[in-house]
Amino acid sequence: MKSKKNTELNFLYLDDKYNNTNTKKKSPQKKVAKKPNKKNSKSKKEEKNEVFDFDNEIVIGVTKLPKEQEKKKTPKNKKENNPKKSKNSKLNKNTKATRKSGAGKKSAPKNIKKQKTENKVEKKKKSLLGTLIKWTILLSALIASIIFFMMSPLFDVSEINVIGNSSISEETIISLSEIKIGDNIYKTSKEKIKQKIKQNAYVESVQIKRIIPNKIELTIKERNATYMLEYANSFVYINNQGYILEISTDPLDVPIIMGYTTNEEELQAGKRLNTEDLNRLETVLKIIESTQVNGIIAKINRIDILNKQDYILHMDEEKKIVHLGDASNLSSRMLYLKAVLDDTHGLEGEIFVNGDLVKEKAFFRQKE
Repeated sequence: MKSKKNTELNFLYLDDKYNNTNTKKKSPQKKVAKKPNKKNSKSKKEEKNEVFDFDNEIVIGVTKLPKEQEKKKTPKNKKENNPKKSKNSKLNKNTKATRKSGAGKKSAPKNIKKQKTENKVEKKKKSLLGTLIKWTILLSALIASIIFFMMSPLFDVSEINVIGNSSISEETIISLSEIKIGDNIYKTSKEKIKQKIKQNAYVESVQIKRIIPNKIELTIKERNATYMLEYANSFVYINNQGYILEISTDPLDVPIIMGYTTNEEELQAGKRLNTEDLNRLETVLKIIESTQVNGIIAKINRIDILNKQDYILHMDEEKKIVHLGDASNLSSRMLYLKAVLDDTHGLEGEIFVNGDLVKEKAFFRQKE
């Protein structure tokens, strides 16, 4: 009985081993237990007693497995039991090794592609440089030809015209510009010509126009003297912006401003009054505008700006002095002033319109 059973186990073991080696990825099939014959059937107790001990007994034709392989078969760790993963890991290692070994073979065509692209880029750069060089040569030649043409005698100045001047003579403006007949029309820049002409205090702005081929037109905007300052035995002409235009002994038919604080050393042509006088001059402009509306401006000879709280108008023809106060609410003050002037025609004295005209009335104080 033992020999028969051993041979059966031997065949079964060899069959299982054969099936496990040949089927790599297939799942292990369950063993179908053969139905024992009634004749050979025994009780479970006898079968337990007859279980074969592979460690202690020797079977012919069956090799004893080492303990390490038996441990691999025992399902202690799923990672160690799974033969698929171990095989796959070996395959992955092999594939990585082959990739590394084959990398050198594939790198050769990549290097060739890189060289081709680099050659194309270099060709494009060379072509761009060539076109740039050509264009620079053409432009430089064109500029040189234009400059040569502009410097030809065709563009020599033959005529200078001055427009818009009244206080300054044409000869003075031309001499200030330093433009000469026979000079090239493009010899000097417009900005330099403007700066030279504006050295004259009467010149506010200059416009220069080149009339091709050989004419120059200078358009001048002048400053006008609107007030005077008394300075020693002469008069200082100033405009509405406080620019000092000229110092002359000849008086103009314009109001004289008294009580200014600008130093005598600063009273030079081309300069302006100090900031305090400029602020008071703004109030004077408002007073003059209001007198123009009411028709009183022709009667004003002098304006005293010394006291900001009391601007004083001197009317020599009327022989009167007008106190305007701080020159606020000028429209109503001028109406009162006009009425008092009409009522006191031919009388010498002072007119007071410097108070609060809502509470106080304007009044006239005759000189004794």
